[in-house]
Amino acid sequence: SSGINAEYGGRVEGKYDVVAACFFLDTAHNVVEYLEMIYRMLRPGGHLVSLGPLLYHYAGIPNELSIEIPWEDLMTVVRKIGFEVEEEQDVPGVPYINNSSSMLDVSYQCKLLVAKKS
Repeated sequence: SSGINAEYGGRVEGKYDVVAACFFLDTAHNVVEYLEMIYRMLRPGGHLVSLGPLLYHYAGIPNELSIEIPWEDLMTVVRKIGFEVEEEQDVPGVPYINNSSSMLDVSYQCKLLVAKKS
């Protein structure tokens, strides 16, 4: 199962200095809820470090909520939640699956985000 459990997230409010999210944010039905939960989990001055694509796992699946926000708009949401964006960059060709025996090689064009809780 992917995602952040809201009940669990409430029990860890303000407990973490860093939340690392690798290929994670786009697993949300609602990425805004993920970001709000991560913000609450962080101590003041804590950081979110995220690397991954925006594939939005539930996009196009019938009867599944999928809020799909383009990167530029997502950065607006990040700031409105209260994060200060310290670093944001394109990271091309991030390996995801590789099997040289079968010639399988999947990589993604990713985004790196480092944001600080104000």
